[in-house]
Amino acid sequence: MKKVLKGLRNILFISLPTVLVLFLFLELFFRFVIPASDPPGGYFYDDEKMYSFSNKRETGLFTIGRFAEIKARWRINNMNWNYPIDYYPVQDKKLITVIGDSYIEAFQVDADKSYPFLLRNKLSSDYEVFAFGKSGAPLSQYLHISRYVNKHLNPDILIFNMVHNDFYESIYQLHPSRHYYLQLSYNEEQNSFSETIPRPNYSFAQFNTWKRVLYKSALFRYLYHNLNVSNIRLQFIVGRSDNEFEANIDPVQMKNKQDLIHKATDHLIKTITEENNEKRIIFVFDAPRSSIYSNTLEESKVWWMYDMMKEICQKYNTEYIDLTDPMKEDFIKNGRKFNSELDGHWDEYGHEFVANILIDYLLK
Repeated sequence: MKKVLKGLRNILFISLPTVLVLFLFLELFFRFVIPASDPPGGYFYDDEKMYSFSNKRETGLFTIGRFAEIKARWRINNMNWNYPIDYYPVQDKKLITVIGDSYIEAFQVDADKSYPFLLRNKLSSDYEVFAFGKSGAPLSQYLHISRYVNKHLNPDILIFNMVHNDFYESIYQLHPSRHYYLQLSYNEEQNSFSETIPRPNYSFAQFNTWKRVLYKSALFRYLYHNLNVSNIRLQFIVGRSDNEFEANIDPVQMKNKQDLIHKATDHLIKTITEENNEKRIIFVFDAPRSSIYSNTLEESKVWWMYDMMKEICQKYNTEYIDLTDPMKEDFIKNGRKFNSELDGHWDEYGHEFVANILIDYLLK
C-alpha cells in the first residue's frame, strides 16, 4: 500500500508541473500565435435599463474560426457602444442613428468598416451618423433604444436594421430568455400587448466573479468563442442541424406563430412611428441570403415576413428597404457572398454593399 501511495505521489509531482507548463504554453499560444476572440463585456446599466457594453476596456480584438481566420478590432466609445468615434450633441448637421442587433454591433469587421461608419464617411458633411447595435436585440429592443437616443441625442433620421429573428424574439412568450431587453407580453384574453421592463440577467459576467476570472484566460475564450464548444454541446444534447434553419430561424416554427408575430410587429412599428412622427424613419430588411446563394429564392419559407413588413410599413407610411433584389442582382453579377464561410454576418463586402444602397436611397 505504501508503494502504491508513493507511486501516486510521484505521478502527481510529475503531472502537476506538466499540466501547469502546458496551460501556460496554451495561454501564450492563444494570445500571440492564434489570438482567441476577446469581445468586450456586456453590461446592464440599471439607470437606463439598457444592456450595452462595459467601458472598462476601450479596444480589443474579435476573432472567428479555429485559426482566427477573421480578425477585427472593436472600440467601445463614450456612450458604451462599438463605434470608432465618441458621440456628441449634433447641432449643425442632420443626425442619422442606425439601430440594430449584432449586424450593427458589427464585431465581424473593424469598427471603421461597419456600414454606419462607411455611411458617415461617404455622405456629405451635412450628415453625422451614429450606431447603436447589440447582439441579440430584437425589434422590441430597437423601440427601447430609439427612446434612449431620442432622450440623449434627438436624431433627425432613424434607421432600423432588421433581420429575421427580430420578430419572434420581441415576444416574451416566444423567447422569455431575452428579459434583459424590452419585449412585448401578449394578453390573449384582451388581445393586447404590454411592454416588459428590461431587467439584468444575473448570470452575466458583470455579476459573476468566476465568469470574469474565466474570461481573462485566452484558452477559455478560444474554447468558448473560436471553437464554440457551447453550441457543439447544445447540438449534441438537442440533436438539431443547421439544415433545419433558414435566415437564422426555424421557418416552420415561425410560420406556426405567424398571426401573433404579425400583431406584435404591427404594434411595434405603429409605436415607433407614433413616437417619432416628426422624424424620418427607415426600416432596412436583410435578404434571405442562403436562398440567394443556393438559387432557391422562390422556394424560401420566409417570404411572408417580407410581405408582412411591406404591408405594415405601407400602413403607417414608413419607409422600407428590402435588400433581397439588390443582393440577388449583385450576387448573380459578381458571384461574391456578403458574408464569410465562417460566419453568417455581413463581412466587409456586405457592409460596403449595404452602405452604398443606403447612400443611393438617402440622396436620391
